[in-house]
Amino acid sequence: MHDVAAAWRAFTEFLALPVDGLEPVEHHADGFMVQWGRYSWNDGLPSVTFTREFAVDVRDTWTADEAWYQPEIWQVNLDMVFPDTPELAGLGGPGQGATGLDFSAPGPDRDRAVRAVEQRLAQHPALRTAWASNPTRSSVALDDAG
Repeated sequence: MHDVAAAWRAFTEFLALPVDGLEPVEHHADGFMVQWGRYSWNDGLPSVTFTREFAVDVRDTWTADEAWYQPEIWQVNLDMVFPDTPELAGLGGPGQGATGLDFSAPGPDRDRAVRAVEQRLAQHPALRTAWASNPTRSSVALDDAG
């Protein structure tokens, strides 16, 4: 992946797709966020991650006491790592951050939430620089976040 803006467009298209097999909406079953910073798993280099999180209904496979039932939490992450340049210095230390998970349902509510995230990200100078930069590496992962 070499184009952050194109990756964002693909991610927002992915966010618009409804997913079957999730917990009921009131359980925050489908959310998204953007995270940025310098993390040990990225060798301390500046990174930006797009995440979609799902609470998967696993009642059919649950073997423990029903009173203790918990859905499985899974995340799909696109992690982009950038070169360590002065322009991206703001993505480390106090510049680390996240938008927080937004659980707006796909459709008009999700579209409004995506626009609000875009406006917030546009306020951050280092994130604007990252958006116009080419990552040195990227990866997509499906992780058990439970």
